[in-house]
Formats: sequence, C-alpha cells, structure tokens
Amino acid sequence: MKTINLLFILFAIVSLDIKAQCDKCLPQDEDIDFCFKDTRFENLCTQFVVDKNYFYFNNKKKSKRIDLDFDRVNDVLAFKKMANNKKLKLSANDILFIQLSVEKWNVEKNRIGYEFLDSGLGIKIIKEGNGVKPEVGKMVVVHYTGYLMDGKKFDSSRDREKPFEFLLGRGRVIKGWDEGVQNLTIGSRAMLMIPAELGYGSRSVGPIPANSTLIFDIEVLDQIK
Repeated sequence: MKTINLLFILFAIVSLDIKAQCDKCLPQDEDIDFCFKDTRFENLCTQFVVDKNYFYFNNKKKSKRIDLDFDRVNDVLAFKKMANNKKLKLSANDILFIQLSVEKWNVEKNRIGYEFLDSGLGIKIIKEGNGVKPEVGKMVVVHYTGYLMDGKKFDSSRDREKPFEFLLGRGRVIKGWDEGVQNLTIGSRAMLMIPAELGYGSRSVGPIPANSTLIFDIEVLDQIK
C-alpha cells in the first residue's frame, strides 16, 4: 500500500515533458497505433492498439501484453491490481512509467485519423461529398451530433429529426463550426475535433463544461442558394 501511495505522489510531481522516441520498441504481431517512450525511463516502452483493452510493455529484452480497461484508469485499483500481479513482475518504476504512458495514450487515441489545421481544429472525413464546398455567406443545412471527449452526447439534430441551418462564415455558430464546414464539401460527413478556443472557451454552456474540447459528427446536407 505504501508503494502505491508513493507512486501516486511521484506521478503528481513528475514533469510531463515527454518525447515519444520508440525506435527501439520490440516488434509485435499486430499493427501498433501509438508507442510511448520517456527518456527518464531507460529501456522502457509501451505500445497501444486502437479499440483494444490491452497494451504491450517492453523492457530491454522482453515484451509483455497487459490487459487494462482504459475507461477505468482513474481508479487507483486498476494500477494496484497490476502492481500486485506476481506473474507480471512489475517494479514500482515500471508502474509509474505505465501510468504516464496510459495517460498519454488516452489523449492521443482520440486524435488518430484526424488532420489538424493551423488553428488546432481536427477534421476526420467519414464520407466524401460531391467535391463542391459551401460558400461563405450562404445558408448551409447540416445534421450533427455533439459529444464531450468522454463520449457523452450533449446535443443532436438527428435526435430531433430536423436538420440545422446557419449562415456560413458570419459568426452565427462557434468558430470551429464555421472553419470546419468551410473545409468540407456538400454531401460529406466528418468528425470535427474542436478545441475550447474554437468552441465555448472558458464559458460553461448547459451540459458543456468550461474549457471543453468538443467532438461533432457533422454532415453537410445542402446549401441554400
């Protein structure tokens, strides 16, 4: 118990100046989506696969597959159970490194597949449109569903079975919408990852907490001429 408490004290004070230099990670039998290495933890590396409740932990010569429910990593028992698993033979240093890598993965996995613009807006195309982009100053018609980063839905025009119309590029919606829809084509469907500065900023709006990154599943249905 003292070891676990010490780990969490160390975790709180360790700098997160991280360099993901994973050229020496051991190869696996499946495609790896993200790997993590920190120069403060020599010879340690973790490798992650999207939508899998496990990861690979590498030391200098061996790789271990470790099961973990990433949705419950804020529960202290998740890492306590790992530390107490005698088959894994993980040291306190190993556990601290794993905590850092899992925290980084829980951020990075949400960014996979997105193209990020200079503004910080992320766009992931789900369905290509007709190649024609809507014009600034024209009314556009969209369907959308909005989510918080934890996956909680907060609004949806689809649920209301009524598309939403707005004047594009005139500040009638949040900045992330104006910029995002201008970069889509009519008939396309995409995911927009909107940072707080392009969303509601430091304001709390209804079910949306202040400083929230938002995810919108948005489909550009038409432009009203």
